[in-house]
Amino acid sequence: MRIVVAGNKERGAACLRALLAAAEPWEVAGALAHPAGKGPEPPGSFAETVFRLGLPLLRPADVNDPAALAWVRGLRPDLVVLAGYGQIVRRPFLELASRGCINLHGGRLPQYRGSSPMNWALIRGEKEFTVSVLQVDEGVDTGDVLAERTFPIGPDDTIADLQTTANRAFPGMLVEVVGQVAAGTLRPRRQDEAEAAYFPLRFPDDGLILWDLHTAEQIHNRIRALTDPYPGAFTSWNGRRIKLLRSKLAGGIYHGEPGRVYRKGPQGLLVCAADRCLWVSRAVVTDGGADAVAAVARYDKLATVRDLAMAGLAALSERQACA
Repeated sequence: MRIVVAGNKERGAACLRALLAAAEPWEVAGALAHPAGKGPEPPGSFAETVFRLGLPLLRPADVNDPAALAWVRGLRPDLVVLAGYGQIVRRPFLELASRGCINLHGGRLPQYRGSSPMNWALIRGEKEFTVSVLQVDEGVDTGDVLAERTFPIGPDDTIADLQTTANRAFPGMLVEVVGQVAAGTLRPRRQDEAEAAYFPLRFPDDGLILWDLHTAEQIHNRIRALTDPYPGAFTSWNGRRIKLLRSKLAGGIYHGEPGRVYRKGPQGLLVCAADRCLWVSRAVVTDGGADAVAAVARYDKLATVRDLAMAGLAALSERQACA
């Protein structure tokens, strides 16, 4: 059985290595990667791994372009594996391999269809998350589920922790599923459309924190869901943007005015949200990279809707006075 792997980053590289290391009746005929960026490929990345192994590699701007389809067709694939590959594949691509196309998805199906499922699981305060292998069809994560595993989410786990767990699980799951494809022993699970839900792509501006809009738990969940390697949750302080990297819910119940910093110490900054306070333990000032926990003083104020409204009213009054 001939396999083409379309991959990206650590997940794609780990899955490619697992397929090559498995003593099974298949071969990896070639690979697809995202277009090259600026500078050399980092060690361990998907493209660097393909280069090092000497496999045929194509990096199309559009994987559905006729030239890209012809290249893949020339490899005579029986199966295509998508391992962290970001491009959407269309019907002509899906028809290239006699045994279809399978994808690795970081969410429970059908409850977490769509983009960034692990980020959304953290934002929504889930206590566990599921990674899935599914058959690709023309829908958005609508194909039959071929394998799935569920893992607990700790109260302070970040998106990096969930990604590490997923990237450790996927290679073994993939080898197991590909083995079942080769042996003809797959037992697909059809998704229940009555339970289906979609989650959209997230954008950097979606990370804005206004401290009177969200509870302490909601802010904590957003911070850990959007921290490195993502753009991060952020707020403002004295007109400067603060990137929020780590937080922790306070052990006791502390109340106050939203956005106000009430304590400063080894745990970080104790900041009040809409309902109670939480600790911000790591943050940086984005216009220079200074440690925001060190820079912000006790009783300083972080951004709220109320403050923005007051600033807008003051600016309006000033314009009217000058008219």
